[in-house]
Amino acid sequence: MATTTIKMGKRGTIVLPVKLRKQLGLGDESLMTVEAKAGEIRLRPAFVYEPEIWTPQRKAYLTLINAMTQEEFDQVSALLREEGIDPTDAPGIEPDHRATLPTNAEWEAHRRLRRAELLKDAELQKEKHVA
Repeated sequence: MATTTIKMGKRGTIVLPVKLRKQLGLGDESLMTVEAKAGEIRLRPAFVYEPEIWTPQRKAYLTLINAMTQEEFDQVSALLREEGIDPTDAPGIEPDHRATLPTNAEWEAHRRLRRAELLKDAELQKEKHVA
């Protein structure tokens, strides 16, 4: 859009041209951000994100499903109970979910084994590049 001159009204109000408002998808009560920079006034559409508000059941699901070990599952369950949330009332969490998780010791053993595998693979790749 070409430069347009507009007049500021009383109390600092300005009216944006219809063509510009349509181009930017602006309507009544659209939010704008304003910034003074380098002797200019910059006006841009503001985009507002409204965060999801979790129900207690959703919070329980999201925290429990991300537990990596049985011990972490137990810790999260205790924290949920402290907040008055019943961890067994989390839709999507199977009653035996905790039993499907490794213990801390099992997880640590898996982590060590996987790290050793990755280091061995990296060493083999390094040898291929040298040869």
